[in-house]
Amino acid sequence: MKTRIITAATLALGLAGPAAAQNAAVSGVYVGAGVGATLLNETINRRSPTGFFGQGNGASFSYNTGFTASGALGWGFGNGVRVELEGYVRRPGLQNVTLFGNGSFSGGLVSRNGTAQIYGFMANVYYDPDLSALGSFFRYVQPYIGAGLGFAYTEFNNINVDAFGSLRTSLSGTGRTLGYQLIAGAAVPLDDFVPGLALTAEYRYFGAGAPKLQVTTSTIPNNNQPSFRLANLDRNVSPNIGSHNVTVGFRYAFNTPQSVPVAAPVALGFAFGQPGPQPASRNYAVFFPLSNTALDSAARGTVTQAVQMARSSGASGLDVVGSADGAPNANNRALAQRRAQIVVAELVRQGVPRSAISVSAVGGTGPTDPQSRRVDITLR
Repeated sequence: MKTRIITAATLALGLAGPAAAQNAAVSGVYVGAGVGATLLNETINRRSPTGFFGQGNGASFSYNTGFTASGALGWGFGNGVRVELEGYVRRPGLQNVTLFGNGSFSGGLVSRNGTAQIYGFMANVYYDPDLSALGSFFRYVQPYIGAGLGFAYTEFNNINVDAFGSLRTSLSGTGRTLGYQLIAGAAVPLDDFVPGLALTAEYRYFGAGAPKLQVTTSTIPNNNQPSFRLANLDRNVSPNIGSHNVTVGFRYAFNTPQSVPVAAPVALGFAFGQPGPQPASRNYAVFFPLSNTALDSAARGTVTQAVQMARSSGASGLDVVGSADGAPNANNRALAQRRAQIVVAELVRQGVPRSAISVSAVGGTGPTDPQSRRVDITLR
């Protein structure tokens, strides 16, 4: 089984090989979905034997590989951190259930029918580290880690076993417990096909509190005798819930810009002030942190200097060009465009008419270089 899980993960990553790099962090609203395989851990628990025939409270549960699916709605902060609300369902294949006799692991009643299902909601937090400086592989694959906490609803149904030709023991129940999960995955953007779309492959370890399931024994009805329950044989069992899950899926970020129109140089018909002396500098560079679009105090100060110089020199307008380092793909172009738009918004906030600003973007510009994580402002 472990071999099949590893193979599934390898194939999922292999599909992502030719795609573009993911150096830009997710920003804003996104949705995701995935399907794959789930395998619950075998569980054995035992309590003191009681009741008729010495049947104790102990039981063992073993499983085949089953099916899992999930959907999520999330928000990326643009700095590698994401949060999301996920709904999931997991349907492991129930191999057999053994209700121990005489408190022994070797005896007991064995059932090979029935179903098991786990579903619920999780609140997850992720971190997408930018590892592109470590090699070209990380310019094409974005690894991430995460953890979640939420609720698990566990159902076991139709688990029956007949004994002695006259008794039927049934196990069923629903448990509502806390659940948690640990997540490791990788995403490969498909921006060259659909901007904002990424292929994902994940491994998740999921755990939840043990549900309390009821075991009842009744006589098997026949033509002469109706069924009646042997209440003195009632008992509970609590299987531990822990599973290994491998999924592949897609994630789509809604606010990935497809393009930013480049304004052609035109006479903008305004001046910030009366014509004055030529400025000492017509070029200003606003720098950004790695994979980020936030303006810090130094960056805002640079924008303010450009605005003040434009006013004092009577500049006719401003040209804004966003840049990003890393591979020259759609994702890094989108990052450069977002940076340019952030600077334009700050210029407008400081009183520059939007019609006086032309905007464009280039990205990525090649090797990893902090000097390329910038927006250039040029006075006209």
